[in-house]
Amino acid sequence: MPIIKTEKLTKIYRQGAVEVVALSEVDIQISHGDFAVVAGPSGSGKTTFLNLLGALDKPTSGKIWLDEQEITALSRTDRSSLRRNHIGFVFQFYNLIPVLTAYENAEFVLLLQGVDQVQRRKKVLDLLSIVGLSGLEDRYPHELSGGQQQRVAIARALASEPALVLADEPTANLDTKTGQELLDLMQQLNSDINITFLFSSHDPEVMERARRLIILRDGRVVEDRIK
Repeated sequence: MPIIKTEKLTKIYRQGAVEVVALSEVDIQISHGDFAVVAGPSGSGKTTFLNLLGALDKPTSGKIWLDEQEITALSRTDRSSLRRNHIGFVFQFYNLIPVLTAYENAEFVLLLQGVDQVQRRKKVLDLLSIVGLSGLEDRYPHELSGGQQQRVAIARALASEPALVLADEPTANLDTKTGQELLDLMQQLNSDINITFLFSSHDPEVMERARRLIILRDGRVVEDRIK
């Protein structure tokens, strides 16, 4: 079974009498262990698509399944629980909490889950080591480079051992070398522990590395191919 399945997924934004169709009847299946990218020009619906898959927003119509659970009808509380326990997020602007250290940012989800201190410490230190940040645990976001902040964001995304990691333009604010290093890291995590990654991006490097390329235009899938 796929980890993600959508059926006629549609999102319409209304601004007064004006309707903007961000997504229109998108049918997609994402397999466990996939390394896939949703690409397309600005305004094509990439971020809207990821926000819907991550239960950050609700569709106007259509359905989404995550690991065979239909998530579109979940309550606000249940959607929050789903995000906390089953989905990792990596954002373009990192979305780290500025008053927390790298360690505390990576630990945050585990605190929400009620994981005990000994387990939290081991997991967080292991994750920060995996993403190449050993020795930087006590630094605050403003003391880290953009690439280091994105590594903290990846560690945080992995802390809950999610079924799926959604990465929205993760290399957009990074220089070429740093972006390549981050992609190396995510490919390694995908290969070593079979984490499913779904990106939204128009970065040619991301599209080149993806094993699955889904292209959106005006809210519709115009190409879907396995490379």
